Amino acid sequence: MKLTNHARVRMQQRAISRQVVDWLAAYGEVDHQRGAEVFYFNRKSRQALERDVGRRMLQRNEKALNAYMVCAEGQIATVGHRYQRIVRH
Repeated sequence: MKLTNHARVRMQQRAISRQVVDWLAAYGEVDHQRGAEVFYFNRKSRQALERDVGRRMLQRNEKALNAYMVCAEGQIATVGHRYQRIVRH
């Protein structure tokens, strides 16, 4: 997926690596909200990711597992860290 300039800046400001964004796209749970898609890790997606990359890799990137990504119009609009549960509609 293509990154917008806004998303690129937010990734740098929030110390979210491209690898985590790729993991979100591949393994993350998707929720549709207000015409956009929100990707985040839930228990099931974390388990699938752990199976593929290993527990040690996840432990090194533990803080990143609270990341989320918002995609709209085929582009990554922004990324951030979750501090609250995502309310599913």
